[in-house]
Amino acid sequence: MNSKISPHKISGLSSTLLIPLWAKAVEYERPNSLLKDAEAVRMLQLIDYDFNKFTSARLSQIGCCSRTKLFDQKTLEFIQQHPDAVVVQLGAGLDARFERLNQPQITAWYDLDLPEVIAIRRQLLPENNNIYLEDSLFNTDWMQIVSAHNKPVLLIIEGVLMYFTETEVKSFLATVAEKLPNATVIFDIVPVIAAGRAKQHDALKNMNDKERPEFLWTINDTQRIKKWHAKINTITTYYLSDICKNRYPWWVKCLYLTTWGKNYFDQRIVSIQFQQ
Repeated sequence: MNSKISPHKISGLSSTLLIPLWAKAVEYERPNSLLKDAEAVRMLQLIDYDFNKFTSARLSQIGCCSRTKLFDQKTLEFIQQHPDAVVVQLGAGLDARFERLNQPQITAWYDLDLPEVIAIRRQLLPENNNIYLEDSLFNTDWMQIVSAHNKPVLLIIEGVLMYFTETEVKSFLATVAEKLPNATVIFDIVPVIAAGRAKQHDALKNMNDKERPEFLWTINDTQRIKKWHAKINTITTYYLSDICKNRYPWWVKCLYLTTWGKNYFDQRIVSIQFQQ
């Protein structure tokens, strides 16, 4: 009898959760790995799914792991600066960041996602000194929980905001600015060229049309985000190619050497701080 869990039986177990899980599990075996995620390897073995369909998604595999590595680095830097921090991973999916960073001894670590996703997390990766929240990032109940700590807050939003419209992203950041003015928010932005082209994405193209989400939002000049709300104070932008350029094929390396390639094809990670 197969004891593995199946996406065909659990609606919340979608390919958008499985692609980054696969990418990190594959990375574990590399001698020059960008990161080591033993939990990803373990969880992958518990899921009844044909992960071979992603084998050709080489750029996404590198990109997912590079993105995660940068998020991990920035999370550790924040915790070093604020040992009493509250960290909230929004749209946590099946990411094991808390475990990967050796369960930081901070005020609180929350992993938030929709109820059906949290149910899967609890099957595959039960809470262990971290706390799971069943909610939408657009609701404010979780913000009240986090605000009650009255501590420095880091909001991690990896691989999420590109699936929402600019209006929704603006509204979310405005709400955070008002409800959690002591927060730092770090999130990623897909390359400008990717918007509206999920069907051409090397990993997402393997999903059927009904299941595949679209990249709805990106922005070329990240400094424009400052104009979205008066309390948005500092915006720092990092480029993914600076983390993983040595792993890319030669033609991609050449592309990122050009200003045009960097502006339109490189994925960016943005850190926002608010003025209290």
